[in-house]
Amino acid sequence: MMELVQLEGFEKRYPSQLSGGQKQRVAIARALINRPRVLLLDEPLGALDLKLRKQMQMELKRLQKKLNITFIYVTHDQEEALTMSDRIAIMHDGVLDQLGTPTEIYEAPATKFVATFIGETNIFDGTVSYVEQDSVQVMIENGFISGKGKGFRFGEYMTVSVRPEKMKYSLTPVDGFGITAVVKDYVYVGSVIKCIVSLPNGNELKMERLAGQNLPEIGTYIYPYWNPEDAVLIHSKEDSIFEALNNIVLA
Repeated sequence: MMELVQLEGFEKRYPSQLSGGQKQRVAIARALINRPRVLLLDEPLGALDLKLRKQMQMELKRLQKKLNITFIYVTHDQEEALTMSDRIAIMHDGVLDQLGTPTEIYEAPATKFVATFIGETNIFDGTVSYVEQDSVQVMIENGFISGKGKGFRFGEYMTVSVRPEKMKYSLTPVDGFGITAVVKDYVYVGSVIKCIVSLPNGNELKMERLAGQNLPEIGTYIYPYWNPEDAVLIHSKEDSIFEALNNIVLA
């Protein structure tokens, strides 16, 4: 088991003589030595620094594949959930909001909570103003936007989620979109630059671009938009509650 967790030669060390990552490996070895069918790991890497945590993530994935044991991994770190999992279960207020692969969870969140919990996203709340087959136009506080989805109807309350990397901008109006914004700031994070833009009501949107790509100067007025199929359209719980109240039959 010491060999399995790559701690050969450390058998006679005391806990105080081990690093944080080595202590975590000892704890994992203790848990695995009885060959459980299922192993529950409740935020096992929470106390480690970022570099060590990423290293241990890869170690745990290697162990899981080698031992072929089901790992149930609890974490509040969204990136860690995407990195570690074959399937992700998102819990909210004691309810299972969504169960799916990391790609499904990120690209097609089932609820507004899932969209905001996993990764960064831009959220728009509004009402359906136009529907034609799967093309949907949504009125929001700052104008109107477009997306594609099925099962929506005129006047329905809904949420639109657009990931920062899917956001685009134009210096002239774009068909299907009626919102304007002003470039407020840039955040440099290595290979990616995050562009922060402000809507007329003060709400902020985030766009991501690869370093080196052309970007508008701070203070520039732009027209944010996206490919309609890149937006995730979500039925609003508030609309369901509104419907339920409307359908109450008083005795």
